[in-house]
Amino acid sequence: MALNLAKAVLGYLKERPDEKLTARQIAEWIFATLPDECQAKKQSSQYVSTDAELVQQLVAEISSQRPRLQKRHPELKTTEGRPRKYYVTV
Repeated sequence: MALNLAKAVLGYLKERPDEKLTARQIAEWIFATLPDECQAKKQSSQYVSTDAELVQQLVAEISSQRPRLQKRHPELKTTEGRPRKYYVTV
């Protein structure tokens, strides 16, 4: 039961087409909604030991996967500037 981050991010954004969310907001939703997958990720990591570190790791992974996700899913958009906000166009 591995955490599929790309699928979770896209699924969450598609449920909310009118909202623009930061990577942190998405990561916090993933942490709250997929507790088993998140705990398995925390257990398997040698660098992440607390829930706060896990959320920060999810934020970093979402941000680093952005270019690849946008190539595969053209409906995924981001705003310019910081913090970047993610949204889906219909």
